[in-house]
Formats: sequence, structure tokens, C-alpha cells
Amino acid sequence: METEKIRVMWFVPPLLAIVARQEEQAMTVEAARNRSSDEQFDALVAGDVDAVVTSMDNVIGWNGREGPRDFRVVAQIERTTPLTLVARPQWRKLSDLRGTNLLVDATGNGFVVALRAMLREAGIETGIAGIEPGAVRLTPAGGVKERFDALMAGQGDATLLGPPFDSMAAASGLTRIASVQDSYPDFPGQGVVVRTGSKANPKVATWLRTLEQARRRVGENAELARQAVLAAGLPAAAAEAMIALNPDSLHPSRVGVALLVAHRRALGLVGADNDYSTIVDDSMIGKCTGEAR
Repeated sequence: METEKIRVMWFVPPLLAIVARQEEQAMTVEAARNRSSDEQFDALVAGDVDAVVTSMDNVIGWNGREGPRDFRVVAQIERTTPLTLVARPQWRKLSDLRGTNLLVDATGNGFVVALRAMLREAGIETGIAGIEPGAVRLTPAGGVKERFDALMAGQGDATLLGPPFDSMAAASGLTRIASVQDSYPDFPGQGVVVRTGSKANPKVATWLRTLEQARRRVGENAELARQAVLAAGLPAAAAEAMIALNPDSLHPSRVGVALLVAHRRALGLVGADNDYSTIVDDSMIGKCTGEAR
């Protein structure tokens, strides 16, 4: 019997998908690494993928764009997304970054919103460097790997990085400036995002069932998870970091989602009037796990 297939995109393979891949499944996951959140948006709009793994703030930004505006987070697959602001060695702290060029995925959605909130609290505005005195310039440079490569090539002064690229940056002599988690302990992890009207959503529900099984296995057997990550070609440090972020539930954090909205409100960005119900639809989780909410 032919197995069911789901098409997904992500920046880096998430732990639960790596662990689920080690078990015999009734579903084939056709995964592709994307280079930017805009690439994810375009793929979902075109119907080229069934789901993406991405920053939950992207749903707010994408629903504010011209387009279908039917994006929702259906699961949260890590407790938080570790994000470290790293810079070239001459900069040591946030206040040093005035007037610099920061490499980002997108300027108005995703992890950049937390970065902009951090900078604003440090008295640094994000705008057009040289026109707004002291403002940093935000330069789109793609996903985490693309930003790491661009920073190493000297195309910018600083960027947000997650595992394993944060540790690679440190090993290359770049400076750790700050982390999103230090400023915002409730910052949520990446989510599985779909379009609510997609005919593929029954497949997504099946995939979530396999991710929930993987989540439980990670909690029961960290060594199994560690070996799965190493077999996927990721370094041991990344394995430890990913296992430590295994979520207690696939239900998106209400506190975390509220933080995303609060950041947009503080920055005067589109989407400040959102709430949990306009960002999240966790009904699939209850159906595939038997959990009530």
C-alpha cells in the first residue's frame, strides 16, 4: 500500500521530525530547506507545500499582507527558539550597534520583531542608517544559514543565529552580544503553519500525530534522540540544545503568543490587534492526541 505523503519546508530540520524519521511511519515526509520566510509564504500560497516550520510571528505578518490571509499555527514543536545576537569582534554590547548593518530574514515579520524590541529597549531605533541618527539598518539576507554565511563573508555587522550556527559563530571569533531568551524568557518556539483552507490539512493532522509520538519518545529516551540528531549530521552540541527544548505539549503557548503581539504593539507594527484565536488553530492537536484544551 502506498504511503501518504506530506510536503513541508523548514530552515533547519526540527528535532521531532528527525526523531520521527527513525521509526517506520505510514507517512512519507517530503522536506525541503528554505532560504527565507518569503520563500515559505510563496510556497504556501502557491500550494507547493502543505506546511512549514517557522517563527510563529510570521503568521501575523503574512496575514497582514496582500494574499489569502488564512495562515494559522497548528502546533508548537519546540519550547523556545534559542536566538543569539552575534556580531563582528569590534562590537561587544547592544549600545555598540548604533549605525550598524544588521542582517535579517525579513524586516517586518519573524524573529526580527523580537530583535527590534530588544534594540528599542536599548534606545536604538531600526530605520535608515545615515538618515535616522543612530538607527541600525536592517538588510534582508535570508534564513539562518544564509545569514551566517553573509556575516562570515563580511556583508553585515551582526545577526540573530540559532543552533548550530550560534556555536559555529563563536568558534569563528564572532562576539555574543545578547540573546532573545535573556530579554524574553517566554519567547515561543517555532510552529507548524498551514493555510486553514488547505485540502492537505488531514495529512498535516496525521503528521502531527507522528510528531507527538516523537515528542513523547524524546522525553522517555534522550539518548535515542541524541543518536537520531547525530545520524542526521548535526553536531553533538546541537543535539543537546535541541533535546533541552523538547516541548511539554504541541499546543502553542498562550503566554508566548501574547508576547509576540505585545512586541508588535510596542513597535507600532501591523498585527498588534491580533490575539490567540487569530494566530493559532490547535484543534488538530486534540484530534490527533486525544487532548482536550
